[in-house]
Amino acid sequence: MKNLYWLCIAITILGCDNNAKEAPKEEFKETAIPESVMIEAPGSNPASVLFVWKSSPDFTKEYNNQFKPEILHVDSLIKGLNEMNEKILLQKVKISGDTIYTEIKDSRYLGNEMGSTGAEIYIADLVLNLTEVPGIKYVQLQLTEGSHVQPGTWSKKDFAKYKPTK
Repeated sequence: MKNLYWLCIAITILGCDNNAKEAPKEEFKETAIPESVMIEAPGSNPASVLFVWKSSPDFTKEYNNQFKPEILHVDSLIKGLNEMNEKILLQKVKISGDTIYTEIKDSRYLGNEMGSTGAEIYIADLVLNLTEVPGIKYVQLQLTEGSHVQPGTWSKKDFAKYKPTK
């Protein structure tokens, strides 16, 4: 116990930087989630714990009971979305105010091969999950327009027709 006390003091002393400048304040600031928090239970699908909602073509959304609120973070949600949709690589560009800016550099699969319903379900999943993060109200998606999807900005209101299953 005594060693732990001295270790904490050493970390505190070594971790202090009296010359550090204060970072500029932003309206919304994220904190990093340690990778250890994102470790899932043995035998579980990694994506199964990294999303809050999963949308369906019948305009329902199912809450993920395996989701852990401590990983409610845009980076972990994007990781889950990418694992659920391996042919679509979503990237976070930035967060500004109440909007997260995202990009899909190669949107051929989403825009031309998933069909209209598949593309809508993907966008619904994207928006419904990312807007669960406190402070995020809008999701802006940049991509090359395809037959079934175009770039844009969405909010939860755009997917109000998706009702939770019971």
